[in-house]
Amino acid sequence: MIAIGFVQAWGRVMPYTSNCDLYAAVNEAGINLVALHVMRQRPSLVNYATAAIAQDPELACVQVVATPDVSLYDNPLFTTEPPLPLLGVETPPVALNYCAQLTKAEVDFYPGDIITLPAEMNPPLAQQHFAMTAQLCAGLVCGWDELGKVQPWPPQVAGFAPPQKGPPFVPSGRPTCFCLDAFVIGHVGIRQLFGFPTLSVSIDAVDVPEIAPPGMKAALDCYLRDTIQLVLLEQLTFPLVHTFFFDFSFLSLPNITVLPAPNPPVPNNPAIEDNQLKVFIDFEVGP
Repeated sequence: MIAIGFVQAWGRVMPYTSNCDLYAAVNEAGINLVALHVMRQRPSLVNYATAAIAQDPELACVQVVATPDVSLYDNPLFTTEPPLPLLGVETPPVALNYCAQLTKAEVDFYPGDIITLPAEMNPPLAQQHFAMTAQLCAGLVCGWDELGKVQPWPPQVAGFAPPQKGPPFVPSGRPTCFCLDAFVIGHVGIRQLFGFPTLSVSIDAVDVPEIAPPGMKAALDCYLRDTIQLVLLEQLTFPLVHTFFFDFSFLSLPNITVLPAPNPPVPNNPAIEDNQLKVFIDFEVGP
């Protein structure tokens, strides 16, 4: 899943370190396998629901697949969220149960042989780019049969004191569910952040094909693109001295400077090719 190479001291050079001092790569299969393990071993990171659904997982839109350790150590299947309030309904307040589940997440590095991109994204995947796909399933408990029995409090009139506002009325039942597939295209670059060369991700396009009204689709694509871009910038931005590829203590010594290998001789750095994300590093040793 992860490959690391050094220039050999006696003069023989590894193929990937012909033009640099240090080479590291991660394969798409490794990333997808890690994502699958996280979703199964920490399902509460990708499954959200109100207490009524979290306590009865059979009500969820998609059955949660978890490893035996989750139940063995009494870890939750869901992150519990408060019910969704009906805006403007205050006498009495009413809220609805819901769930939201990330059911699939995959990455595909160029040349793009895992994810089939929608036509709107002009496939095939361009060189030095990656694609991602995720499926989100969500559901909302409408509960109209119970809501029809809700008796609104009368307006304030002389001689009548409405009851104090308490917890909202929440109807029970099974949610009405839907699933959406989102597709993302992006690339990786090196930028200077806080004085260090840093590996960072940039999002080029996002598409949710199932959304029909053009305005709604454009707004949702915009929201997802901004969200994914900022989340990846926060979570997947790594100084080259300490990255998910390597963390060698000697690279932090004050007399060692870590730099990305220049172009030329390295054609692309970082590079997305051969189903891998590759980084080529040089380091200088000072006095």
